[in-house]
Amino acid sequence: MSLIAIAISFLITAAPKPAAPAKGALASLKDAGKDHLPVINPFAYTYNPFGKRDPFESYLKENTGTERPKSSNPLLNYDLSKFQLMGIVWGMANPRAIVRDGDGHGHIIRRGTRIGRNRGRVMRILKDRVVVAEQFRDPLGKLIVSEFSMKLKNDEDRRK
Repeated sequence: MSLIAIAISFLITAAPKPAAPAKGALASLKDAGKDHLPVINPFAYTYNPFGKRDPFESYLKENTGTERPKSSNPLLNYDLSKFQLMGIVWGMANPRAIVRDGDGHGHIIRRGTRIGRNRGRVMRILKDRVVVAEQFRDPLGKLIVSEFSMKLKNDEDRRK
């Protein structure tokens, strides 16, 4: 016999025998008439991070992280709720509107102008309002379009 054959036969005979199954949880399941383990649904719980803080952010960070860097376009530095519609130029092919930002500066906008922190787009300029559409994705990746309407205040509303 060759040396390799002797080594192989020694390894085969020296290999430990598999242990008999213990009388534990598996044996009790089989005794109860169940021949398989219960199936666990891996998709039973999903985590929704919307509105929760990032668990990997440092507690020691002084900035809350909600502030975005200032853009060179002043219309993109404020939320849509901070803008106030001051006037509408109506009766032309491409109507325009005048809005005041959070610092009190006036800006002229037209259809297609980007406005707001979420880079909304002016969709319509009507006689008494401006409609802005914002697109964003929810935590699951679904595209959501939200419309925001800025109404023109009349003289009675301005007096209040």
